[in-house]
Amino acid sequence: MQYDDIIQTIPIVIGLEGVIDVPARLVDALVEAGLLAGELRDAAVEGIKGREAAGACTALTNGVAIPHCRFAPLKEMRAAIGVHSVGLDCGSVDGMPSRIFILVLASPEQPGVHLKFLGEITRRLLRPEIRENILIATSPDAVRRLLSL
Repeated sequence: MQYDDIIQTIPIVIGLEGVIDVPARLVDALVEAGLLAGELRDAAVEGIKGREAAGACTALTNGVAIPHCRFAPLKEMRAAIGVHSVGLDCGSVDGMPSRIFILVLASPEQPGVHLKFLGEITRRLLRPEIRENILIATSPDAVRRLLSL
């Protein structure tokens, strides 16, 4: 699956202010979109939390966090994007609150697909103007357009 195909189909949740457990909310978005079976929801959330508890910091710099894990029940990668305009302290090295979240559930059956996706999206998020415009976007489609540049 190509980057542009992924961006056009993944759930994007804006307006996450007041949400404390953003990864769980993004897993819920995958379930709501029919991209993850409801019975796998709790296991997916636990997989992400387990990875973070094991010391795999998912908070990058510039307000971006990438909560992720390998998730054996999946045959294909699943991803969701969340925007929290205020931000949460996720322990980033630059001390900035995380405001843009890219949740990835990687399939062991497709090694490398999630790395290619993360490389593409991270390249776009390195541009300050894209990050700034994502934070003021008023619709998921606006975020999609920005991440397709």
